[in-house]
Parts: sequence; C-alpha cells; structure tokens
Amino acid sequence: MADRKVEGLWDCKYCQCKGIGGLTKECPQCGHPQDADTKFYMPGTVRYLDEETAARYGKGEDWTCSYCDTLNRYNETHCKGCGASRSESSGSYTDNQRRRMDPRQNAAQTRQETRQPVSNAQPEPARGGGKKLGIVFGVIIAVIVIAMIAIFAPRDAATKVEAKSWYRSIDVEAYVTVEESGWSVPYGGRTTYTTEEVRYYEEVLDHYEDVQVQRSRRVQDGYDTQIEYVDNGDGTFSEVEHQIPRYTTEYYYEWESEPVYVSVPVYDTYYYYDIDKWLPDRTEEASGTDDTPYWPSLNLASNEREGDRSESYSVTFVTEKSKRYAAYIPENLWNTLSIGQGAEITVSGGKVTQINDVVLSR
Repeated sequence: MADRKVEGLWDCKYCQCKGIGGLTKECPQCGHPQDADTKFYMPGTVRYLDEETAARYGKGEDWTCSYCDTLNRYNETHCKGCGASRSESSGSYTDNQRRRMDPRQNAAQTRQETRQPVSNAQPEPARGGGKKLGIVFGVIIAVIVIAMIAIFAPRDAATKVEAKSWYRSIDVEAYVTVEESGWSVPYGGRTTYTTEEVRYYEEVLDHYEDVQVQRSRRVQDGYDTQIEYVDNGDGTFSEVEHQIPRYTTEYYYEWESEPVYVSVPVYDTYYYYDIDKWLPDRTEEASGTDDTPYWPSLNLASNEREGDRSESYSVTFVTEKSKRYAAYIPENLWNTLSIGQGAEITVSGGKVTQINDVVLSR
C-alpha cells in the first residue's frame, strides 16, 4: 500500500483559534506563525492528502529558530521569520514536544489551569438535603457518646454495707479403676483382651487405564490490521498499518494412561485394658453470711485425696436512695468490712471498681 498522509491540526495559543490545518504555517485569525509550543494533532475525520502534496511531506521534521521561536520547514536553510541560519536552531519539532513533557512544565501548566474560574457553575440542590442528613446523624452520634460517658464514667457514691456472704469448696478425687483402650498400653495398664482392627488404609497401585483427556492450545487464525498515525513533525501524519496476529483456542483430545489405586486396610493390634487413675469424685462445700468463713470438713476414704480448693467473697452496698451494688472482693478486704459500716465506693459501667481507696482488679 502506498504511503498515505493526513493533514494534522494545531491551535493558536495567541488568539485561541482552534483546528488550524497543519500545512497552514500562520494563524489565519491573528497571523502569528507556528512556534515551539505548536502541537499537531489528528482531526476527527481522516482526509488523505493527494499524492502530489503527500510526496512533499514526511521527509523531515520542522525546526525552531532560537531567535524568534518560529517553526520552519525541514528543508528551509534560513528562518522565514527573522532570516537566522538553521545552524542557530534550538531543536526539532520532536525536541519541542519532549520539552513540553518535562514534569516541571506540566506542573506549572496544571497550576495555571486550576486558577481558571468556572463562571457557569450551578449549586447542586441535593447538597442541602445531604447537609441536613449529616446534621441529624451528628446529633444521634453525640447523644450516643453522651450516654456512653454517663454509663461508663466513674462516679463516687456514699454507701453502707448491707450484706456479706462467703463460699468455699474442696474437690475430692478418688483413685479408681477404669476401662480404656488404644493402640498401645500405657504404664500401669493391665491388658484384658486384644483384637485385630483396621488402623489405617493404604493407597496401592492396582492398574492403569487409558482415558481421553481434553486439552487446549492457542493457534494463529490470521491477522488483524491495526492502523497507527505517526506524527511527522511537519504538520502531517503518516498512516502506518500493522498486521497483528490473531489467535483462537483449539480443543483436542489425547489418550493418556492414568494410574488406578485401591485402598488396602492395614491391621494392627488394638488393646483393651484396665488402669488406676485419680478422677474427680465429689465437691464438699461450705457457705455463710457470718464473718468467720471456714473450709468444709473432709472424711476421706482410703482411696480418696483432696483436690483443688476455691473460694469467693461478696458484699452488697446500698445508698441512701436504696440503690444497691454487689461486688466480689478479695478476702483481706472483705474482712475489713462489717454490716452497717459506711463505705465510699466508685462505680463505672454499673460495676464497683474501688472501695475506700482500694482499687479492685478487673
């Protein structure tokens, strides 16, 4: 295919005239020539140059005069604006575009664009409703926060001790014979009988089978034509065609031998045995509301022993307005309190956190 060319367009930055033909070297509105800031771009509708015109372009880039900044044709030896020699050129069209892409220049241009006023901007009516909705949500959140502060903020209260109670318990373990089973007998175990049982299954190769397996592969299915327009740097663009390989997915079948496994049981000796162990038997308890806690008495048989001990101590406080607070506290603090005694407590989140300057652990 013959090399086809398209005339590009450019915009005059001095009078804001748009869409000027790339082969027109001066602005038809203000007369200013193309300069180093000129950028050619493709028109919306492609119209090819005739063969005679196309033959004169695409042979070299325009160059910029370093004195008057005029953009001159590639084959001109002197600037048409001021007559300076091409040897005084400040660079080609491509050099100009490369400088335009400098990040510092782009940043300055962006800052300048952001300063442009938008005179026709209209307020969005929906924003008023959104603002009201935001105020409502803000009030709800504020109420919730205030309520949480009111609940969990520590506050002091003058109270009296209304009631006290205590609880103590001792676990009793018994040394007894139990029946157990397993793949081995632990120390102290006495075997009663054994059996042969399946311990696990082992996968064993049995044979091979031929099966059809579907596979896929990418195969070329021709070419797609892709058109690209290359900026010649002289007001024109060259149309370049690329042949892009096109692929499709092809499915096919192959015979393949696959192994077939069978599960084979593996037997082992399984033991049933008796063994003596200390096991929880019962719990002896004691409780009361007096000031003299005691541990429950134990009557241990020959095969019994004492296990874990546990204890708890609670006290109930009442305010002048009959508001009651109960708390579990350490024994040493519990011993210092008596019925009817005044007590300064701190409450947070409905729980007693401090009694007479003693902070309770959480």
